Amino acid sequence: MKNLQNVLLRNLIGLFILAACSSTGESVTPVTATAPPQPAATEIKILPTPASPGDSMTWQSLQVTMGQVEITKDFITEYGTTRIPSTDMKFFWVHVQLKNVGEVEVELPHFENFSVLYAATELKPTYGHRQGYQEYSTLEPILFPDHEADAWLRFDIPAAAELTDLRFVFLPTSSQVGTSFSSPNYPYSDKPTYVWKCAP
Repeated sequence: MKNLQNVLLRNLIGLFILAACSSTGESVTPVTATAPPQPAATEIKILPTPASPGDSMTWQSLQVTMGQVEITKDFITEYGTTRIPSTDMKFFWVHVQLKNVGEVEVELPHFENFSVLYAATELKPTYGHRQGYQEYSTLEPILFPDHEADAWLRFDIPAAAELTDLRFVFLPTSSQVGTSFSSPNYPYSDKPTYVWKCAP
């Protein structure tokens, strides 16, 4: 009889243990999945309306004018040699005129603060050193009040490009128009941007 009671007691204890293990006594709250936040849409910015050749634009105390432009298939260097562009390219020249209209000296923009836009491509200047023409990189770095300077910038452009396809750009605080070099048109940066069309 004692054995039977012991067996029943053990079975009863086992049932209590099983019941305790299968129920923690905690209530379960259903979890609601939330979608990750959507990335903010990039604002498409439109380049400023281009000025005409010969028009001046002023940034702080520096007045910048895009003067004459030229396209050539070759040029004579300052050493008297003929420079020919690489295949399917030609040379584009921009005459830039600078004037300090303020009351204190100003630093001239760096070489890389200028660009030419052709379709969705941003082109940067390269050294020209054309015989009989002032090369931009040789200008003094400081322009005093009421003083002027002018020089030429050279760009290598596709042979198919015409003046009507090109835009000349001055970027006083940046080295590129777009947020990436691959596409200056989508979107262009928030930096100051001055644009000229290259054909009248």
